[in-house]
Amino acid sequence: MADLLAANVTTISAYRIGGTSSKSRLRKRIRYTNTTAGTAANKLLASAMGLRVIEECSGVFFDAATKAVYPAVPSADGSYVVLTNPNQVTDANRTDLFDLATGASNAYLSVTGYD
Repeated sequence: MADLLAANVTTISAYRIGGTSSKSRLRKRIRYTNTTAGTAANKLLASAMGLRVIEECSGVFFDAATKAVYPAVPSADGSYVVLTNPNQVTDANRTDLFDLATGASNAYLSVTGYD
């Protein structure tokens, strides 16, 4: 397990939100693969997605045979995205962070932030 690398990220689409000043944000739809990440130890890094800070993100769609969706939020400092697993079955671990192993399958995520 390790942090997400830029080499494993493909930008599907990107566009600016807001004015033309330095305060405009970038919205990106990305695909990533070949990683096991999603926790504070194994990060889905903003820098690997071409951003300095992530303010908002969608859930992660895992396009494997299972076609699973995982809830995701930016970290407190916006430097990475964290995931949870809705399949956790007890109250004690339902909110635990989750490392999603993509292998050769693709995971899709939309992020908004600053580059």
